[in-house]
Amino acid sequence: MRNTWTVLVAAGLLAGCVSKSKYDDLATQQQQLTQERDSLRADQQATQAMLANVDSALTAVKGLAVAPTATTGDHPETGDAAYRAVLLGKIREVISRLDAAEKQVATERSRLSATNVAEAHLRAQLDTLQRNLADMKTAAEQQEATIEQQKTQIASLAARTDTLTQQSADLTTRNAALSDTVTNLVNEENTVYYAVGTKDDLIKRGILVSEGSKFLVFGGKTLQPARNLKPEQFQRLDRRTDTVLTVPDPKKEYKIVTRQNPGFLAQTMQSNGKVKGDLHITSPAFWDAGKFLILVQD
Repeated sequence: MRNTWTVLVAAGLLAGCVSKSKYDDLATQQQQLTQERDSLRADQQATQAMLANVDSALTAVKGLAVAPTATTGDHPETGDAAYRAVLLGKIREVISRLDAAEKQVATERSRLSATNVAEAHLRAQLDTLQRNLADMKTAAEQQEATIEQQKTQIASLAARTDTLTQQSADLTTRNAALSDTVTNLVNEENTVYYAVGTKDDLIKRGILVSEGSKFLVFGGKTLQPARNLKPEQFQRLDRRTDTVLTVPDPKKEYKIVTRQNPGFLAQTMQSNGKVKGDLHITSPAFWDAGKFLILVQD
């Protein structure tokens, strides 16, 4: 993606018609979306790791070795939801067993008190057991509350992930459209036009006009490009790649009536200001003076 942006910016600068700030804004937006998506994925992975640790601890409890449902990766609303349901069921079963154990301990303490058993170490053991059971129950209830909280958080993450996915798709579409626009602008900027023919032919086609006036031996007329040149009357060329312009008869001489600089041609301009044979362009700068080139054949 970063390489794509580099190409787009370079092409935009070449065309000279697309604002650089627009590229910078799009690039910044793409980077922010990518960072937020990576953060969401990291949060989801941390959540899944926590659930796996809880599952591992619960599996150690005798009679709770229930295989969790397989997860489905980036879609917590399907497999992960079933997985959390299994863990929640395990935790609630542990809490139920702890409640039963607490009742048994309480019953045993009552029995000892009722029979006035003078064995202090038994009562101490029961006290310790009762505290341990209370601690275990508190821990299990905390795990239950954590999983319930994670259900809400994961649902929120899933919604945000869907939003980011849609934004990423929209940005990809915009990038493609912008790339096409830049390509078209660059191609249009480098399009030039070429026409060659006899004087009469070019005048008839509306490419040349004869301007000026003559009275007796005074004044005179000159050939000039028409004021409104139509691209469809010319041969379309690309100034970056089209460096050889062919002429109908290489043995004849041709006059350039437009403003291109002959200094960017491989052949030497003759003393009468004309060129002979095909034109070999040495630099795209030849077209800087104008996009339309007109050659008049003698």
